[in-house]
Amino acid sequence: MLYYVHGYQSNPNSSKGILLKQKLNVNPIKYRECEPEKLIIPECIKNINNIIHKDKEPILIGSSLGGFLSAKIALDNKKIKKLILLNPAILPKDYDIKKIKDMPQRILIDMLEPRFFQEKIVAETLIIIGTEDNVVPNTWSIDFAKIQESTIKFLIDDHRFSKNIKKIPVIIEKFLSEKH
Repeated sequence: MLYYVHGYQSNPNSSKGILLKQKLNVNPIKYRECEPEKLIIPECIKNINNIIHKDKEPILIGSSLGGFLSAKIALDNKKIKKLILLNPAILPKDYDIKKIKDMPQRILIDMLEPRFFQEKIVAETLIIIGTEDNVVPNTWSIDFAKIQESTIKFLIDDHRFSKNIKKIPVIIEKFLSEKH
């Protein structure tokens, strides 16, 4: 089954979540019951794992913070064979998180995951990057992709993929149907 993990300021019923549900029959996951700034990363991961744990081969589609959460889960869950990340908020190793002002420092501390740059995720990974993203720098996703040997698809678009949102399900469907 396909699962959608939304971003920091988003929710499962965002336009992206609804589109992915309509086009790909994804199950959008609600991983928090609080305001974004009050979320606790380990609790979010636990909530997502509780939803996907019975699935024999879950496929995660994570956007922004949801991309980080999905990658973190895939790092530990070998059942996940395919992973799709949309402008994932994966912080580079040794990044100075004090430079980030739009998110509480305690959340950012929990998002520092050196294992992303030391261990290979088993899941075959596609990363879709908006080249005009002003929220998550492209270099973060590219550095992560190099270490993880991920496939990257670039779209001339912003963080939310406002210009190309309808292309996202088509790109995902193609990736899922390809034999690697």
